[in-house]
Amino acid sequence: MPLVRHAADDHAHVLALGAAVFHEPRFKIASESEPAELLWILGERGLGDYHALPFAETAQSSAFPDAGTYIFRDRDLYLLFNTNGNGMNGRGSHGHNDALTVEVSACGTPFIVDPGSYVYTANLRERHLFRSTAYHSTVQVDDAEQNTMEQAEPFVMGDEAHPRVLRCDFSGDVETVAAEHRGYARLSAPVTHRRTVEFRKRDRFWLIQDELEGNGTHEFHFRFHFAPGLEIKLRPDGNVEAFDRKKSGRLLILPQGVEAKAGFEARFSSRDYGTKAPSVSACWSVRSVLPLTVRFALVPICAGEDEAIRLVAVNRQSAIKNQK
Repeated sequence: MPLVRHAADDHAHVLALGAAVFHEPRFKIASESEPAELLWILGERGLGDYHALPFAETAQSSAFPDAGTYIFRDRDLYLLFNTNGNGMNGRGSHGHNDALTVEVSACGTPFIVDPGSYVYTANLRERHLFRSTAYHSTVQVDDAEQNTMEQAEPFVMGDEAHPRVLRCDFSGDVETVAAEHRGYARLSAPVTHRRTVEFRKRDRFWLIQDELEGNGTHEFHFRFHFAPGLEIKLRPDGNVEAFDRKKSGRLLILPQGVEAKAGFEARFSSRDYGTKAPSVSACWSVRSVLPLTVRFALVPICAGEDEAIRLVAVNRQSAIKNQK
């Protein structure tokens, strides 16, 4: 029962309740005022318990292996790396074909987002579209789904991908998580997708490396799904830029090891059930024999930052990576 109107994807008031009930400062979010639900649900005592809690320290990168969720975090920089399975003992239920997808926020702006669910049984075509591989920020092979889906089954998926984490290191200035899935092993020429995310905190950017291993020649689509309302463009240097006009923050995507230029695909994103807004995916399409390795540097540039200086550091690190 909503006591106060919130955006559908705003759950801060739930965390505030958890902070007061469990006396947990890590759930306390710095804001101008406490959520009204504290007084409505917990009364004056709950409100007092909340005020008595200190604010938590600045959030850091965290691993949630049981959930298959890995968060790269430093101040305003946030990247979520998804390695979870289908759920419901492999039946899928509310799961999407989003193995090894990423979500990115920086400079106070969500740039790369999950598209949401939109609807369930009201429109089966839209239901399957929003949970398809092509609607997520991951790699699609030969236009196949990571896990099989049937049009008549809106809450059932195959269980072919089985993502697994190979390495996780959240120590030092360079944090790394590597994972792979075998959703494309059922193809006539099997393919394994391995993705490694590196967070270079000192230089404030992420490096995503996609390794495709197997046999034969395949069509590969490397996608990043942007939030609605951003200005997306392909720059003369071949890089993709997402610009938030309100906050003047930008996210640059720098491809490495791929000659094809990015194309833009019309998409939708849903923040609330039954509603959707136009959005865009940047897609690099490549036809290649295996093995194939492609990298993308994700570089946030906040208002007032010097882009040239930022890119010097990125190019330096990328050159070192290529030599290895």
